[in-house]
Amino acid sequence: MSSKPNKTEIKNSIKFWLDSAIDNLETARAMLRSKRYNFAMFMCQQTLEALLKCSFIKLKNERPPHIHKLPRLLTLIGIEIPVWADKTILKVDAHYVKARYFEDRFNRQIYNAKNASALLKQTKKVLKWFVKELKLER
Repeated sequence: MSSKPNKTEIKNSIKFWLDSAIDNLETARAMLRSKRYNFAMFMCQQTLEALLKCSFIKLKNERPPHIHKLPRLLTLIGIEIPVWADKTILKVDAHYVKARYFEDRFNRQIYNAKNASALLKQTKKVLKWFVKELKLER
C-alpha cells in the first residue's frame, strides 16, 4: 500500500492479513498434530499478529507498523477488548521469541500437547471475536 491507500488497497490489505491469520491458525493446527508444540504456539502468535494488523488497517485506513509485539499493536489499534482476549494476547505474545530462540523451546513443561491445544483454542476464540466485532471480511 502507498502512504495514502485507496479503498481497493485497503480492502485487499484487509483480505491479505485476514487470510494470513486464518492460514497461520491452520499451520498451528498442523504443528499440533505433528507434535511440534513450540511451533504450534509460535503460529498462534503469528495468527494474532496478522489479525491485529488486519484490524489496524480496518480501523485506521493505513498500513500497520512493522512491529511484532501484540500488546503494542493492540494499543495502536486503540480498541477495548474483553479481558479474556487481552489475557490471551499477552499469553500468546510470549511465544514469538521463546518458542524459537531460547532453551525453553525444548521444555516439555511449557511446550506440550495440553498447553499447545489450549493456546490454539484461545487463539481461535480471539480470532472469532475480532472477525465478528470488526466485521472483518475476506
